[in-house]
Amino acid sequence: MKLLNARMKLVTFAVASAVAGGAMVSTPAQAMNVSQNNVGQVLLSPYYTVKNGFDTFFSVVNTTNATAIFKIRFREALNSRETRDFNVILSPYDVWNGGVTSTGVGATIRTFDNSCTSPDKPSWTSTGTGGYQVDMTNANFSGAKTDGADATLARTQDGYFEVILMGVSTMDPDNPANVIEYNAKHVAGVPRDCAKVDTAVGTVAGIAANTLNFVPPSNILKGHVTYINVANGTAVDAEPTAIENFAPNKKIIFPPSDNSPSLRDGDGAFGNPGLLISNGASISVVAAASEDVVSVLLSADNVINEYASGSGAATTWVVTAPTKHFYTDKLETAVVKAPFANLFTGTSCDQVTLAWYDRNEATATSGTHFSPYTPGSDSLCYEANLIDFNGASVFGAGVNHKAIDTTSVGTSGWVNLSLTNTGNLSTDKTTVTGLPVIGFAAIVRDTGSAATNYGSSEMHTTASGVH
Repeated sequence: MKLLNARMKLVTFAVASAVAGGAMVSTPAQAMNVSQNNVGQVLLSPYYTVKNGFDTFFSVVNTTNATAIFKIRFREALNSRETRDFNVILSPYDVWNGGVTSTGVGATIRTFDNSCTSPDKPSWTSTGTGGYQVDMTNANFSGAKTDGADATLARTQDGYFEVILMGVSTMDPDNPANVIEYNAKHVAGVPRDCAKVDTAVGTVAGIAANTLNFVPPSNILKGHVTYINVANGTAVDAEPTAIENFAPNKKIIFPPSDNSPSLRDGDGAFGNPGLLISNGASISVVAAASEDVVSVLLSADNVINEYASGSGAATTWVVTAPTKHFYTDKLETAVVKAPFANLFTGTSCDQVTLAWYDRNEATATSGTHFSPYTPGSDSLCYEANLIDFNGASVFGAGVNHKAIDTTSVGTSGWVNLSLTNTGNLSTDKTTVTGLPVIGFAAIVRDTGSAATNYGSSEMHTTASGVH
């Protein structure tokens, strides 16, 4: 797994000058940006799946001596409708581990970790083997909330998830007066009293009374994701995209029953800019809302990565747009908004162009089209899209899978995926093109023996969509 990605192009300066529209402007010391070292306040994990024999395992690390409260939210792949969320409370230097596995129809979130959650473990279902689990739900895309796509639990089988740090405290975790800090602290590997922590953070009143010692989030969370297929002996790793300085000036602590915080709740909601490096220049970008700032920071004109197929090899690209629902989902907006092209009515397609090259420079392209364009095979129509190469798939099948045949050029090589948008998100003179996406390429090689199968992954390289 490559740890360095062209997406990690943003830097934070104690005091920074940035080029915007050809003029030098002062940039706040805590401008929102994509972390260069995989540590931040928000972790955007591009994919989870229980398809094709895979389970998804993940970890969130508190890298400091602060007590931290974060929300983890799982979203299905087609339209980003939430399938489950809850709060996790990490004591200093704590790690929380969990996983997503199949129920046979849908997916369930399972943990064997002792760290406190809200709701507390008695609200979960015991696995009978020392673990606890909570099933994902289709409540947000069935019945009165149907959106034109599959309304069954099968839709929860793949998607992506976000971790949003809500607040931190450096108060003494061994002082009983500090209810959350004290009771979340592990003693002999077990928190003192997770029931008291749940009471303290499970309601608006509890939060108001017990988080007076907490301050706005800081850049302290690290995450990791592994996709494991036990039956065929394959594992693939991926790194979340970490957002720094998402909300450094305000606590955003909400109970687990609340839809907040989301990517709408960052400091960008108050007109604070994002900061990035593009082609060697530092650029401050101002946008109207927090989700717009995140979208600008993730915008890419081109997504570039490799593929391999044949002789037991299979490649699947994951291309996820973690802010798309704010612009296309009828629960979020009445009309489609830039940078995307269509409201979600079972699909929400955006035209793309693919150019692929073998390892000896032979090339082909998916072509271009006249307008108005009828969505076809060269469109990305969902929030989490998968691109499978040459008749093989790492992560199974689904309507969010796009099949690419490169065999006329070669079975191995690289692809340039070009993205276009419908309008500029910035409110200054900066030009924002492309679409906000994250993801990676998963490559597995099946030798016919589970003992010698293996997998690898590579984060996408992106060409900046900000100019």
